[in-house]
Amino acid sequence: MEVVIEEPLTGGNNALEVVRVGDTVRRARDAGAEFASQALIYLESVGYAHAPRHLGIDEHGRDILTFIPGNTTDHPTQRAPGAYACGGRMLRALHAATAGHVLAAAAECVVHGDPGPFNTVFQKGLPVAFIDWSSSRPGNRLDDLGYMAWTWCIQSQGRVPIDQQARHLRELRDGYGDVEPEQLLDAIVRGQTSIADAEAVNVNNRHLTAVRRRHAQAAIAWATADRELVYEHMAFLQSALE
Repeated sequence: MEVVIEEPLTGGNNALEVVRVGDTVRRARDAGAEFASQALIYLESVGYAHAPRHLGIDEHGRDILTFIPGNTTDHPTQRAPGAYACGGRMLRALHAATAGHVLAAAAECVVHGDPGPFNTVFQKGLPVAFIDWSSSRPGNRLDDLGYMAWTWCIQSQGRVPIDQQARHLRELRDGYGDVEPEQLLDAIVRGQTSIADAEAVNVNNRHLTAVRRRHAQAAIAWATADRELVYEHMAFLQSALE
């Protein structure tokens, strides 16, 4: 009998079981799994290169996805020149490929829903694919871009100079395409506020585990600190985007 070796994977922004088996990834299914599988199958059909391929469901009821080698990042020192523009183009290609498709329903397009650097595979410092598609859904492209711009470019922690953050923000926006400075900055703040408000509900929810409530506290602190950074430097960031 062949022994199947399962290697736990970390790095993505999810709490589900995710393991590597050979050149595939097996991921426990959640509420977003069915939509995600349909989206990935469609994206493969149109040649979208920046997502894993959905290969079916295994005997344990887990999604089978292609394994994409590389790593996630959490600091700009881990990213190569051109990474932000490349990431912006990847997101724009997703939105363009799904605009008007039945999966987008009445919305603008299909959004990834969580396109942070923790859900992006990098190779040699450049992004190659988005992973963890369970938050994908019909949505607004600016919401997706605002969240990406925040999580890739705005950091109240990590000792990243604000002028460097502004350059990264401009590069990502230019890679994505023509979006007005006010639109992007408003979308960033909306995303930060949405996370803070949603997690505020979870902090005192005794039906959640203590670990999940601590995660909520950390998420609130992260979102509010980064939002204060944006407010403090709003004029400078807007100028950098013009």
